[in-house]
Amino acid sequence: MAKPSEKVVQRKQKRSGVIAFFAETVKELRRVRWPGRKEVINFTTAALLMCFVMGLLVWGFDVGVSKLMSLIGLI
Repeated sequence: MAKPSEKVVQRKQKRSGVIAFFAETVKELRRVRWPGRKEVINFTTAALLMCFVMGLLVWGFDVGVSKLMSLIGLI
């Protein structure tokens, strides 16, 4: 018959499914290097700026194509 300590070890090795997923997730989250406040502010500002610039580019393209189509007479 197996000793109680061996049963515990065997149970831990047989983890699978949802329990293993969450155990591994917690382990990974402990190893993450989280960004500091200044980094978060910089990255958020950069992302918002890029969204604004891309929005302007799409808007400009839309206006340009619309003007071109009205000159051609398709609209």
